[in-house]
Amino acid sequence: MQGAEKPLENVRDGREAAGAHSNIKFQRTPCMDELIYGVWNGRVHDYRRDFGHPTSDDVPVGALQSFNPGNPVTGFAGPQGFLVFDLRVTLAEVLYSYYRKARRLSCGRCTPCRAGTVLIAEALEKACNGEGESVDWAYVREVAALMAESSLCGIGLTTPAPILGAIDHFLDDLRHAPAVPRGTRDHYEVATAPCIEACPAHVEVPRYIDYIRDGHPELATAVLLEHYPLVGSCGRVCVRPCEKACVRGRVDAPVAIKDLKRFASDHAGEAVVDFFEKAPSRDLPSPLAPSVAVVGAGPAGLNCAYHLLRRGVRVDVFEKEDHAGGMARLGIPAYRLPNRFLETETDAVARLGGRVHYGMALGRDFSIGDLFRRGYRAVFLGLGCPEGQYLGLEGEATDAKGYLKGLDFLLDLERAQDEGRSMPLKGDVVVVGCGNVAMDCCRSARRLLEGTGARVVVSYRRTRESAPADPEEIEAALEEGIDFEFLTAPVEVMVEAGEVVGLKLVRMTEGEPDASGRRSVRPIPGSEFVIPCSTVVAAIGQKTDPSVFTPEDGIRFTRRGTIEVDASLATSRDGVFAGGDAAIGPTSLIRGLEEGETAAASIHEYLLTGVPGFLARRRMSEMLREGKLLDAEPPEPAPATQPRAEIRHLDASERVKGWDEVELGLDPDEALEEAKRCMRCYRLFSLTTLRPIPGKSALEEH
Repeated sequence: MQGAEKPLENVRDGREAAGAHSNIKFQRTPCMDELIYGVWNGRVHDYRRDFGHPTSDDVPVGALQSFNPGNPVTGFAGPQGFLVFDLRVTLAEVLYSYYRKARRLSCGRCTPCRAGTVLIAEALEKACNGEGESVDWAYVREVAALMAESSLCGIGLTTPAPILGAIDHFLDDLRHAPAVPRGTRDHYEVATAPCIEACPAHVEVPRYIDYIRDGHPELATAVLLEHYPLVGSCGRVCVRPCEKACVRGRVDAPVAIKDLKRFASDHAGEAVVDFFEKAPSRDLPSPLAPSVAVVGAGPAGLNCAYHLLRRGVRVDVFEKEDHAGGMARLGIPAYRLPNRFLETETDAVARLGGRVHYGMALGRDFSIGDLFRRGYRAVFLGLGCPEGQYLGLEGEATDAKGYLKGLDFLLDLERAQDEGRSMPLKGDVVVVGCGNVAMDCCRSARRLLEGTGARVVVSYRRTRESAPADPEEIEAALEEGIDFEFLTAPVEVMVEAGEVVGLKLVRMTEGEPDASGRRSVRPIPGSEFVIPCSTVVAAIGQKTDPSVFTPEDGIRFTRRGTIEVDASLATSRDGVFAGGDAAIGPTSLIRGLEEGETAAASIHEYLLTGVPGFLARRRMSEMLREGKLLDAEPPEPAPATQPRAEIRHLDASERVKGWDEVELGLDPDEALEEAKRCMRCYRLFSLTTLRPIPGKSALEEH
């Protein structure tokens, strides 16, 4: 067979490579705090014969050994090779966990991977049963080498490394492995990619792109529904950290992941909420199931309820507004995310059997103590950050007519549109800040002032390149005729007779970079100037509303004013969890959705055991990050360059006249070509432990 690097007779068997392991007198204790043997990045390590001592640069031992408390990692496998930390596990079982997952992941498009993963997994299964001597390891090696040379994606190209290293250097450990005792081990496997790790929700990006490429947007949507119900909404307003990590960006341009997500939802053949009409009755919560109260129907609260309901937990959601969506509805203008569209996705919680109580506010209609007295066994606080902030200038008149907080401006606009009335705005407007909220404010003001000749200006104390807003949002604002004053800072909100008449600014200059690499800024003496205006909008941040809590609630806060939570999102009060903006400060829609899913996993474990859950997926991500294990490179030779699909927009002169959705989405042909640009940069990692991993479930592993 072609592709084998060398015939088996040229490969050192276990006795040659490891000094006849079965005869070695190993004096150390069975459970080690260090590497025992393995092959990592092509280098062989074997402490049983005092060979290949690793350094921290060779093997990230410290990052890989600790998993959940009291349950250290005994074996690890990945594209770099394999490591064994404990003699009570066999090499065969460490690798079998890895290739069993690889077999499930193989997409079937190329024969080497499709057939090779099956053959390798079957060989290792025999070894785990004590039948390693019956395996033709020479043939297994040939197949693995062929996979590494001729597969079409990251699964086939990178997964052969552990088995090749094992056969080449530790064959005796495979041939003579004792049968693995049943039920005494646990394993955790993660197939990931740079885009997946960059996504807070760990959405399987390549998988749903695969389905789009195969002409099945409904299956792509189903992949996304494993993580959250707001698929189309996220496809419209996600800040797309995945695209910043996309390996394709090193070839030409990142894959348009967000736009493909929207395409999947828009072309699924039915509204996303209709997927839940088919939910089997076993997925609906039993009347005898434990119940959880979710406070806040924003992204974090909705997704927490969604995942708890899928686990069979009864959920009641309490929302102070008369509709769901939180800041996704109240703070994002209709030209970016139409409310009618959002409503079809927020209905998913009710479709799964959850009850949503509108017009019910924490601190006004009930307290945390009230919820526990009503019989709820846990509470999730998804309150968001509903309070905007003024500029905080010395002597500023916050009651002046025309001086607004950015969030209040957007909330007033949304409520006016909900009620079918116009929102009055006249004269020039200055928006201070350059985040996405500031962009929503200035672009909304531009629409409200269309035809009046009024000017809209954005003031930001740093450069355009330093602005936290999505670059495309800044570009869209410029196209719509909005002016920007970069490197300017507010000095005074000028008020006459109780009304805003202007904003005094000072020009700034950049200094030297600080430790983080960000350049400082300082005012230029004597550079003050005034922009006459009737409205100043402060879009510089948001905060939680502490007035909804009482000392009896027992909730502690951080110095930033957010709810204090631990890694499991548990608060200082037993049984109370918090996530999203309320716990981490103003954040993105996708981060809020991830916090809700994480909280659901913790709460479910808490209901079962009385202890907040261990988050296996989050811990694995920490290990990959600490060990720097996911620096995927474009394949060699690199694929031919192919231009990224450009999303179509309404013309700027037309879109400022109303509130129609600006982005028009990809058509099927564009989506197909864009999906083909994905290089499927999967990397598979697997670890073995002696004891069960708590909280591990099919819903968590995806």
